[in-house]
Amino acid sequence: MSLTVNRVVDGADGSAVVHINLIPHTLQHTNLHTLQAGHTVNLEVDLIARYVQRMLGASPGHEAQGL
Repeated sequence: MSLTVNRVVDGADGSAVVHINLIPHTLQHTNLHTLQAGHTVNLEVDLIARYVQRMLGASPGHEAQGL
Protein backbone atom coordinates (compact mmCIF):
# COMPACT_ATOMS: atom_id res chain seq x y z
CA MET A 1 0.00 0.00 0.00
CA SER A 2 1.05 3.58 -0.40
CA LEU A 3 0.88 6.01 2.51
CA THR A 4 0.87 9.80 2.23
CA VAL A 5 3.23 11.43 4.70
CA ASN A 6 1.58 14.45 6.29
CA ARG A 7 4.30 15.50 8.75
CA VAL A 8 7.61 14.24 10.18
CA VAL A 9 8.80 15.34 13.62
CA ASP A 10 12.48 14.64 14.37
CA GLY A 11 13.40 13.56 17.88
CA ALA A 12 16.57 14.71 19.64
CA ASP A 13 17.71 11.07 19.78
CA GLY A 14 17.61 10.64 15.99
CA SER A 15 14.18 9.04 15.99
CA ALA A 16 11.22 10.40 14.04
CA VAL A 17 7.47 10.47 14.46
CA VAL A 18 5.70 10.21 11.11
CA HIS A 19 2.12 11.39 10.68
CA ILE A 20 0.31 9.86 7.69
CA ASN A 21 -3.00 10.36 5.93
CA LEU A 22 -5.14 7.29 5.32
CA ILE A 23 -8.01 7.20 2.86
CA PRO A 24 -11.19 5.30 3.80
CA HIS A 25 -10.50 2.57 1.21
CA THR A 26 -7.15 1.78 2.86
CA LEU A 27 -8.74 1.60 6.31
CA GLN A 28 -11.49 -0.73 5.03
CA HIS A 29 -9.17 -3.14 3.21
CA THR A 30 -6.18 -3.40 5.59
CA ASN A 31 -5.63 -3.98 9.28
CA LEU A 32 -4.41 -0.41 9.83
CA HIS A 33 -7.73 0.45 11.51
CA THR A 34 -6.61 -1.74 14.45
CA LEU A 35 -3.53 0.40 15.18
CA GLN A 36 -3.46 2.97 17.95
CA ALA A 37 -1.16 5.91 18.62
CA GLY A 38 2.18 4.65 19.86
CA HIS A 39 2.07 1.28 18.09
CA THR A 40 5.29 0.37 16.33
CA VAL A 41 5.14 -0.43 12.62
CA ASN A 42 7.77 -1.29 10.00
CA LEU A 43 7.99 1.08 7.05
CA GLU A 44 10.13 0.57 3.98
CA VAL A 45 11.24 3.71 2.18
CA ASP A 46 10.98 3.65 -1.60
CA LEU A 47 13.81 4.17 -4.01
CA ILE A 48 12.88 7.80 -4.70
CA ALA A 49 13.77 8.73 -1.11
CA ARG A 50 17.25 7.33 -1.61
CA TYR A 51 17.73 9.44 -4.75
CA VAL A 52 16.56 12.55 -2.90
CA GLN A 53 19.01 11.76 -0.10
CA ARG A 54 21.86 11.63 -2.60
CA MET A 55 20.75 14.82 -4.31
CA LEU A 56 20.72 16.64 -0.96
CA GLY A 57 24.38 15.82 -0.53
CA ALA A 58 24.49 12.95 1.94
CA SER A 59 27.97 11.46 2.06
CA PRO A 60 28.38 8.22 0.06
CA GLY A 61 28.24 5.23 2.35
CA HIS A 62 26.55 7.21 5.13
CA GLU A 63 22.84 6.68 4.88
CA ALA A 64 20.54 8.96 6.82
CA GLN A 65 18.88 7.20 9.72
CA GLY A 66 15.71 5.46 8.62
CA LEU A 67 16.56 5.45 4.89
